[in-house]
Parts: sequence; structure tokens; C-alpha cells
Amino acid sequence: MKDKEEEGEEEGEDSQYENTLIISYEIIQLIEQNIMLFNDEETEAVLMSNESISFHLENDNPDRAYIEALNLKEYLIKLKKENK
Repeated sequence: MKDKEEEGEEEGEDSQYENTLIISYEIIQLIEQNIMLFNDEETEAVLMSNESISFHLENDNPDRAYIEALNLKEYLIKLKKENK
């Protein structure tokens, strides 16, 4: 039987997974809208960040995956502004 603290931790993890999914959708949109503007280095950075997000999700670390997703989203927004 789970105590309230364990249930709270599970709910927190679930919400981080959901938050990461929401940001991932936003990331996909940013990539689709701006893919032609990225140079090779920028594309490689995006791919590496995506791999990092996947790694943390696969290793049951949703908090770190969420942080990585936020960082990638910010990076994509920065690239979009620079390439206008």
C-alpha cells in the first residue's frame, strides 16, 4: 500500500511527463516551421538535445527530461529570432 508521499511523487512524475510531452509538441512545431533556416551545427545541436530528452525519459528521470525540453525550446526560439 502506498503512502501519501509516494502517491504525490508519482503524480509529480506523471505531470512532468505530461509537461515534457506538451513542450515536445511545441518543439516539433518550431522545428517544422524553421528547419530550412538551421545550419548543420544548429541541426546537430537540436538532434543531440532530442537524444538527451529521450535518454532521460527512458531512464525514468522526467524532471531532467523536462529541463532539457525547456532548454531545447528556448534554443529553437533563439534560432528563430536570429534567422528572421
